[in-house]
Amino acid sequence: MIILRAFKTELDLNNVQKTACARHAGAARWTYNWGLTRKMEAYRKGEKVPSAIDLHRELNVLKQGELSWMFEISKCAPRKPCAIWIRRMPTSSGG
Repeated sequence: MIILRAFKTELDLNNVQKTACARHAGAARWTYNWGLTRKMEAYRKGEKVPSAIDLHRELNVLKQGELSWMFEISKCAPRKPCAIWIRRMPTSSGG
């Protein structure tokens, strides 16, 4: 007989930790939406849809200028959306 167990965990964060979590989640959400918009624009125009690596490189260039606020968070926050782009989005206008 197989017994399955589940555990609930609740984080008891202080205000600094809550702020950090909100900033990381916001950065990940912004990155995902930005990448999705870039891919959809290219797809609609019939251009080559940028790969996740292309988007990541473009994001790194943007971080040097207008997205300098991303240096205040972990580098891992914008990486997860990049992994999602690899799995879910077509990389060419025909695929």
